[in-house]
Amino acid sequence: MNTGFIYSKSGLWVGNNTRVAGVLSLTPPAITATIGNYKTTWMDMATPVDNGMEPMQTEFKVGTDPDVLALFGFIPGSSTRVQVRRTYRDTDGVLHTFVDEMEGIIGTITPDEAGTDSKESVGMSVAMNLSYYKLTVDGKEIYEIDPANMIRSVNGVNVLADEKDALLM
Repeated sequence: MNTGFIYSKSGLWVGNNTRVAGVLSLTPPAITATIGNYKTTWMDMATPVDNGMEPMQTEFKVGTDPDVLALFGFIPGSSTRVQVRRTYRDTDGVLHTFVDEMEGIIGTITPDEAGTDSKESVGMSVAMNLSYYKLTVDGKEIYEIDPANMIRSVNGVNVLADEKDALLM
């Protein structure tokens, strides 16, 4: 009986199908709703309302390689597209593939401290501010977040579809 997934491995690919070999760690974006409170003069307490979503950010750590850093160059106004492929095994031993597709602007590249210990993990941390995110698991879409095209899709259903249609977008 399957009781969960156990992380196995991952890889990072840049827009033109270039694999970034020296990836040390990856953190997919958190998906966070912005919740407001609606309360009229007669209500005893406020009720929560969906005010949209918080900005998304992904982070990854790469080895210090000038060729890798050039892939993420700071080009004003340019966007970078990456794909992260992660594998998990369930407790029955079956392999599952998670694919994160992300697009955005590299916000920061932070070099690690160059000390005397843990030399194998010294690299650069990259924070990418996202304008697009899609997660599929074993080929099934779980999330697609595309603010510019008014898409907030969960399990293949765009929860903004009726408003998008009403606005003729």
